[in-house]
Amino acid sequence: MYSQTLARSMTLYELLGRMQSTHTENKVAFGELIEIMEKRGFGPMLAVPAFIAATPIGAIPGIPTVTGVTIFLISLQILLAKKHPWLPGAIRDIGIDRESLNNGIGTIKPAAMHIDRFLIPRWLFMRQYVFRAMIALTCAMCGMMMIPLELIPFLGLIPAFSVLIMAVGMTTDDGVVALFGLSLAAIGFYMGGAQLFQTLQG
Repeated sequence: MYSQTLARSMTLYELLGRMQSTHTENKVAFGELIEIMEKRGFGPMLAVPAFIAATPIGAIPGIPTVTGVTIFLISLQILLAKKHPWLPGAIRDIGIDRESLNNGIGTIKPAAMHIDRFLIPRWLFMRQYVFRAMIALTCAMCGMMMIPLELIPFLGLIPAFSVLIMAVGMTTDDGVVALFGLSLAAIGFYMGGAQLFQTLQG
């Protein structure tokens, strides 16, 4: 069982490589990136919007909201055990600057090779439905939180990074990393909720 799971795991380096585009167009459709990851499972699909939100591209107005809604919809479909994700055409057709995306991935890929040494299949009980549902629910909450947090500079990075870490844990079958992402999300909920409350009170 362990060796079979190990053989199916995708490394972080491979995950980033699949996000890179070799086409020549200036823009890459958001839906295109999701489709590339669809055959590899929901973990890689969640990693796409989370990664975009956590890069400088995420500073573009509207991107945190789009990626947050995408994370919410994909997570909801994990909970509903859907085999194929559905996203509105308006989201799928959004263009992401290809050069910025590839440059961001290219910057991180060398470090990913070192990180991959520590990402191994373990704590496989996290793949059971109850834990998978817990991760999906947490990712959905993070996605929704990213929408109002767009109004507060940099704070939306916490839920985005949380989803990215959980997605990497799901992709590489590393339950320890997935649990770390859950813990980071809990911290993000507290900090984000407190900041939103102060903002509304002010």
